[in-house]
Amino acid sequence: MNLSSYEAAGVHVERGDAFVEALKKISRRPGHDKMLKGAGGYAAVYPMTPDRLIALTTDGVGTKVLLAHQLGQHFNIGIDLVAMCANDLICVGARPTLFLDYLATGHLDLEAGTQLIAGIVEGCDQAGMILVGGETAEMPDVYDASQYDLAGFALGELAASELITGERLWPGQKIIGVASSGIHSNGLSLARKLLTSEKDAQILLTPTLIYVKPVLNIFKKFPGAVTGICHITGGGWRNLFRLSPHVGYEIREPLPALPVFEKLLACGVSVVECYKTFNMGMGLALMVDRDTEAIVEHLKNGGFDAKIVGEVMDAPGKMIVPSQNLTLSAG
Repeated sequence: MNLSSYEAAGVHVERGDAFVEALKKISRRPGHDKMLKGAGGYAAVYPMTPDRLIALTTDGVGTKVLLAHQLGQHFNIGIDLVAMCANDLICVGARPTLFLDYLATGHLDLEAGTQLIAGIVEGCDQAGMILVGGETAEMPDVYDASQYDLAGFALGELAASELITGERLWPGQKIIGVASSGIHSNGLSLARKLLTSEKDAQILLTPTLIYVKPVLNIFKKFPGAVTGICHITGGGWRNLFRLSPHVGYEIREPLPALPVFEKLLACGVSVVECYKTFNMGMGLALMVDRDTEAIVEHLKNGGFDAKIVGEVMDAPGKMIVPSQNLTLSAG
């Protein structure tokens, strides 16, 4: 079997996108007309009052749970679960507030479960959230005794004036890339089949960075400067196309690709496939229309590696990465 692509590993991104579109049509009801557009669809946004909004999102950690089981280390998975939700909330301008978890397993392992919850609490502390509840389901007829899966649900809040919709994205705005800690929680169906040593598994289990606190501080210190935020998860750098159909992107000076990504390239995964599947060293991208250098310094002072990596361009649905001789399209 050729394992040079995400699809070959069993994950069909286009089919998943089609399913999401079908869900939108099936679930549409009159009450949906109250919902507000948030950039990238990272969270559902609902007006509680004309001035106060709530944002809600849900996510999991994918097949990264298999690495946790392989190594018997479950704490980092808890951090990941929070990160995947909290980082999405800030993409629409929301302040993450509340978190719930769902754990389904064939047999409740107290040690693994305790590690998971401790990781979730750590992630909530990093994001400034509180864990308010959850559900644990023991289903031996569905899962093998040692198996589990989990999902997270998060709520954030914001003022109507703080909502990031993508409508203020214009050519010429700068793109600030914020470094990832590694592969994060995406593309593992492919990566764990190619990088199979215990050392590799330990690297792949590195938790997703939580970008919430420095970004919220940027919202406060530089109000209105951020016109778009992209949490780079499944779909790789093509996630930027989610923000607006009216612009494109040029990434002239990308952040360094971490060694884990270089190893995937060495395993035969093409450059195009890597940038369509993995974050390639950039876990978050902020589009800004002013105070660019000051925002970069703010991120660095908060402990995150960041730099200006490119700019928004007048080429809808197109991204170019000259250093990789790479062009990506939204279609």
